[in-house]
This record gives sequence, C-alpha cells and structure tokens, in this order.
Amino acid sequence: MEQIAASSDRTSSAPVAYYIDESGNTGDLTTASIASYGREQRMFTLAAVGCDLDAPFKGRFGALKTAHRIQSPEVKSKQAYDRPQFVSGLLDLLEERGCPIFIEAVDKHYFIIANILDRIVVPYVGACDVQPRTLWMKGVMADHMAIYGPPELAQAFIACCQSRDYVEVRDFYKQIIRWAQTNRLPTAGVADAFVRFTRDSLKDFRKLPKARAVERALPIPDTSPKGKLLWVLPNLTSFAHIYARINRFLEKQVSGVTLFHDEQLQFGGILLQNKIVMEAFTDEDVIPPLKTADFQFSAAASLRFLRSHDSIGIQIADVLAGFIARYIQDAVWGDGKMDAERQSIFSRLVTAGDRNRGTGVNIVAPASLVRLLGIEPRPNY
Repeated sequence: MEQIAASSDRTSSAPVAYYIDESGNTGDLTTASIASYGREQRMFTLAAVGCDLDAPFKGRFGALKTAHRIQSPEVKSKQAYDRPQFVSGLLDLLEERGCPIFIEAVDKHYFIIANILDRIVVPYVGACDVQPRTLWMKGVMADHMAIYGPPELAQAFIACCQSRDYVEVRDFYKQIIRWAQTNRLPTAGVADAFVRFTRDSLKDFRKLPKARAVERALPIPDTSPKGKLLWVLPNLTSFAHIYARINRFLEKQVSGVTLFHDEQLQFGGILLQNKIVMEAFTDEDVIPPLKTADFQFSAAASLRFLRSHDSIGIQIADVLAGFIARYIQDAVWGDGKMDAERQSIFSRLVTAGDRNRGTGVNIVAPASLVRLLGIEPRPNY
C-alpha cells in the first residue's frame, strides 16, 4: 500500500506541460544528394523538458539571460552553446525546479543503416522480431554496417527510395550480399548472418508481385501537406520515443498532460497522425519492450504547436537539443579538443538521467561512437 501511495504522489507532482524542440533537422534523409551525403549536419536531436512556467521560473530565467548578456527576446541554441556558463546555470534552475529532461540524439547515417536492417536484411515477420535476442542481433549487425560498410551502401538505399525501381531494389539486396562476402568483419559470424538473412529476404522479395515487393522493401512513407512522400524522418521516430518515455515517466498517466512542440509547418500533421496511431496501437506482439520507454498507452496527452519566440519552454528545449547536437558533432567529428565546461555539461546531462523513469539522454548511434563520448553503451531491452 505504501508503494502505491508513493508512486501516486510522485506522478501527481510531475509537470503537466512538456516543451519539445529539435536541432539538426534536414527532413527526409532519402532526399540527400550523393555528393552531400554524410557532410551535412550529422546529428539530429530532439529534447523535451517538463516544467511549469510560473512567474518565479520566468523571473529566474530572465535574470539568467541578463547575467550572461543575452539581450535578444528569444534565446537561440547557438548563442547558448557559445555561453556554456549560461547552459550550466539553466541546468541548475531546471534541477532546482525538478524539471525532467528527455533527449534523443540520432546519428543520421546510423538511422539510414537501421532502416536497411529493418526493411532489407531482417524484415519484420512476427513477435520474435521484438524479442531481446533479436534486437541485440540487429543492433550488432547495424553497428557493423555503419562502421565497416562503405558509404555506397547507404547511398544505394537512398537511390532505391528515390527511384522505387524494382530492378534497382533487387540489385541492392545483391550489393549487400557481395559486401558481406568480400569484407572481413571483426566479429565472427556477422558477415555470414548478413549473407544468410539477406538471401532469405531476397527470395521473399522475388516471390511477390513487383509493386508489392518494392513497397515491402522500402520504409513506410508519410505524406507531407503538399502530397509529397517522405520516407525516413528521424524527427518522427524521435518524437515517438520521447512520447513513450514521458509515458513511462508518468506511469501511463498522461491524461491532462500537454506536449508543446515547436511549430512544424511541414511535419506537424504527420506528428499528430502518428501520435494517434501510437495511442491506439494495442498489439503487444510488436511493441518493443524497452527499458526506458513505454509504448503501451492507456491515455492520451494533448499535442500543441507553439512558435519558439512565444515560449520560454520551447527555447529551453532548443538550447538543450542544440547543445547535445553541437557537442557530439564537435567531440566525434571536430578537429579540436573539447573544453572542460562543455564536457562537464554533457556529462551532467547524461548522468542525471534515470533510465527506469525514461529521463536523460538516449543516443542512437554505433556503440563505438557512444564510447568515444565517454559513455558505456547499455542495451535498452
């Protein structure tokens, strides 16, 4: 009885408003040109902050801006990144007010590779695909393709999405098989797994009518307000994970909660539609049993869109999303050594999270990249 009372008290004291913003969004990743692939902003981040923006909070935030000589009405993530002491002070404020933070950081190249695994190499066949052993195996294979596979593999997949040509898609299966057969991968059995699974998938591909085969091999598209098909959107997947993490944090009690997302003229309708699909989905056989997120919804939060210059909460989410995106970009692909202040802020954001409650930073990237950031990867299943 005491356990139930403690749980109820904890949930009732949680914020009812969660502010969400992103950094590094270049839209549908399959629209990237071959020439620019991998050279654009590498990381996509989405941050959510739960906070009640009462007068004392706004006063403290305004004083923090003044102390760090931020005179513009809207705080931008770039100017905040250039003032790490401001970001540190902001974290102090959020911590004092008990504001939970949820951040998804996605390596866009790795996200493309994960789509290749899910659609081409090991496509979904049943409940076994969301079991821990299968998720572990697909993670190992995705890491190997992301690190040891040539950029041409991801570029060929992008070309398939753009063309939707049966022969081009069929040849892509063969390209993966050739790569696995002719390259020595450091972990025993991984190359053989690529060959075996991709061959089996190619057999299934050939059995289907051509249009159906192409449809099954490519990601499920969303449709923009102008009727354009959008294939691979990291912001959509990240929003789904953030929402499921908030659902975990609030122990499914999201009724009465409002998610305030930065205004999305192109993707707002897609986010709303997919949120409704998530909430209505009840097939437990295909819901991944993640440690940090709960995709089983018994209630629904509201989703509204705000312009960033009208909302301090959106600006705070933008500061956190921009900081993580720029820090990882600089730490992994930058030329210089990271300064101690920014390292301290990054470490603070990572260590402050509580996986059991869904808070903190979730990095979707190869394990070796995560280790470069000083973090030991842990399975999320």
